Amino acid sequence: MNKKYRKIWQVLHSYEGEILGYLKRAVEDGEVARDLFQEVYYQALVNLDRLNPDRSLKNWLYTVARNKVINYYRDQNRRAAQPLEAHHQTLDAPDAKTDDEAIQFALQALPERQRKIFLLREIEELDYRQLAREFRLSEAAVTSLLSRARNNFKKQYQLFFLPDWLKRAARQLPLEDVLRFVKPEVTDQPILRNIFEQSQRYFSNIRQQWDLVREQFFTLDHLHQIFSELPELENKTVLDAGSATGMVAINCALKARQVIAVDINRRFVRYLRHIQRTLGLQNLWVVRADLRTIPLRPQSVDLIFATLVLHHLPHPPGWFETAAMLLKAKGHLVIVDFERHNNRQLADTMHDIWLGFAPAAVERWAKDNQMKLAASQQWHSRAGLAVRWYLFEKR
Repeated sequence: MNKKYRKIWQVLHSYEGEILGYLKRAVEDGEVARDLFQEVYYQALVNLDRLNPDRSLKNWLYTVARNKVINYYRDQNRRAAQPLEAHHQTLDAPDAKTDDEAIQFALQALPERQRKIFLLREIEELDYRQLAREFRLSEAAVTSLLSRARNNFKKQYQLFFLPDWLKRAARQLPLEDVLRFVKPEVTDQPILRNIFEQSQRYFSNIRQQWDLVREQFFTLDHLHQIFSELPELENKTVLDAGSATGMVAINCALKARQVIAVDINRRFVRYLRHIQRTLGLQNLWVVRADLRTIPLRPQSVDLIFATLVLHHLPHPPGWFETAAMLLKAKGHLVIVDFERHNNRQLADTMHDIWLGFAPAAVERWAKDNQMKLAASQQWHSRAGLAVRWYLFEKR
């Protein structure tokens, strides 16, 4: 931080007591006030180069703080006034879709030969001997062809009910992963909202045990190994996307100039803010935000960590575009995630959308966004899943 910005930052921090006191009086909740206080000074941090030291920085801080209070009460009133279903409709509520439309969609999607045998068996009820004569196949071959037709019909039928975001993701990722969430008999419930709510309940309930869960897949030793591959962080800005309880963020804060930890879960955010205050980490900023809309300016960070996060995102390939936008030239992206696996029980328990990723797919998504692979390593976790870390450099 140069002398000009350091002077501005010192002036801003001289008003900390006043701003926190104002927020406590305004919202009458100390925990909420501290959350808003973090957001006020985070906004100051990301706008540091735009602030004019010749104008009243105190007035600027109070204006931001008042806006945060207004937004807080507006959000509270909106939640109280609107039923949960109203929030659902804003995300991905599908148009009304009928069973007949789904059947026609699935039939048209079948290859001609599969469609014909499916109709002859399921509609006209021909037996296997008759089908064998019709197609000039053995009964065993008929059984195989009909099985493929039925499986394909089922997938296409379920695909019809997917919202657009899942259809887009399914073009680049295994369709069977997302079909776990499809209930054709329930077409008026937004899938994304349901997944999000279940996931947040899980992480809120497991917050106190999360470090033990995470240790099964990713340990401090793994993090130090990644650090050994990175350039010096002393003058760098680091983004920890999906920070959870903050193992990555805290260890980065001991090395980097500035660390921004982002998570959507309120309990994780409050816990990490408590740790930040307890440890006195003045260079660590904890922000509650959706990872798809991180409130940072383009080319503002040197390094991004996304640790055990990608499999929770609705459209992982698209997130690489977000990461590339936020990174400075020659910046680095670290991804830690599962390789492809078949442990659906674990995925369902942790409310994962995707059952891991093939390394070639992850590398392709990075390459499509002008990032080249610098290092990669796999290990087998205590839970039996293969985990891999990737280090990409923005071209």
